[in-house]
Amino acid sequence: MAKWILLILSVSLLEVRTNFEPEENYCAFSTTAKGLELNCTHANIHYFQNLRTPFNKTYKISCDDCFLNVLDEYSFNVPRRNNVSVLNLHSARIRVLKKFAFKKFYMLKVLNLRNNSVNVLDPLCFYGAKRLIQLDLSNNEMQILTNNLFLDLENLDLLNLNFNQIYNVQPEAFAGLANLKYLYLSDNELTRLEENVFRHLIRLKILHLERNRIVEIHQNAFANLRSLNFLYMNNNSITYLVQYNFKPLTSLLDLQLMYNNLTEIQTSTFNGMKNLKALHLAVNKISLIRRYGFVGLDSLEMLDLSYNQLKFVWYFDYFSNLENLRYLFLRKNYLSEFLLNLKYEIQSSLSVLDISHNELDSFSLKLFYSFPKLVEIFVESNPWDCDFFTGLLVDFDKRNVSVCCSSDCNRNSTEQYAEKICYKSTATDTESDDEADSDFVTDCSVIVYPRALLLTIALISAMCL
Repeated sequence: MAKWILLILSVSLLEVRTNFEPEENYCAFSTTAKGLELNCTHANIHYFQNLRTPFNKTYKISCDDCFLNVLDEYSFNVPRRNNVSVLNLHSARIRVLKKFAFKKFYMLKVLNLRNNSVNVLDPLCFYGAKRLIQLDLSNNEMQILTNNLFLDLENLDLLNLNFNQIYNVQPEAFAGLANLKYLYLSDNELTRLEENVFRHLIRLKILHLERNRIVEIHQNAFANLRSLNFLYMNNNSITYLVQYNFKPLTSLLDLQLMYNNLTEIQTSTFNGMKNLKALHLAVNKISLIRRYGFVGLDSLEMLDLSYNQLKFVWYFDYFSNLENLRYLFLRKNYLSEFLLNLKYEIQSSLSVLDISHNELDSFSLKLFYSFPKLVEIFVESNPWDCDFFTGLLVDFDKRNVSVCCSSDCNRNSTEQYAEKICYKSTATDTESDDEADSDFVTDCSVIVYPRALLLTIALISAMCL
């Protein structure tokens, strides 16, 4: 009996060791054009603490699937004069970064800490890494960005903080990052952008804030971001934008606010972004655009308002300030009216208009004489009146405007769509005629064509003109 008990205990201890102790570490040097690389697998912190290898020719250290846990100034036994410029500690089970953790790597340019469990960072953990250009802290468990955390990283160009649990960014969190150009803060727990939160990032070019829980943006949240070109805030919970919310962003080219909860566009919401080229507002709940809502967007070329709740559009009241607008997407709203105010001058730049998937049955064709450069108009999935739609096709064909009922704007698709509309209309008329007096006789000299056939004749006639 005692032997069986000992055997069971031995097996249990073996399982525990298998589950909790790292496999035997494997480290080897390899030679590349840039120098030596040290590549390790399953190594623990004791291996690096007891290194006895000169690093004057080693430019990269990698430790994949390692067991490092806590990093401090004694974690790596490397000489002060070393040439390590890349430190890749991806998936190394790191939890804590203590002060001076990377101080010995004075030549370090790339630090990869992705896919660890980092949740404790000493304010001086990056002290000494003055040459660092890229820092990847994505896929960790960080919750708070404390003041002066990156203070010594004066040459940092890219900072990746995606996929953490960050809910609080302290006022001086980005102090010292005057040369940062790319900041990734997507997939975190941010609910509000505080005043001046990015004020130290005077050279920032791209800012990613997608898939947070942002509800509110302080009026001065983007202060000092005068070099920003791209701002991505899709998939948040933003419900309201105040006037001049984006005024400091004078260099912005692309603003994305899709998949939020915006209900209206206030007057002068986007005023100040004189260089903006593309504004993405699709998949919100916008039902109201106040007058001059898009004022100040002098360079705007693309505006996407698809998948909102607009019921009517006063084109020139909404968009008259957008003199360079080329692409306007109003797909999948509830539009039943598309109106024109004739007091405005010609809008010479619009070339593509998407009003598909709405509730339009007709509109004044005079509207489109104000768009001499219109090339394509997408119209499918509206309850069009057959006579109106037939006239629209003939009119636009004369002006070389493609009426599109498919994504590739195929002419056959448009003709089939038109036949479908007019067939439904003819079927309705036939049902009405069946209810009339059966003794009524039509003059045989008059030939009555189906509307679909009339449409085809009209198109052929227009092409022959």
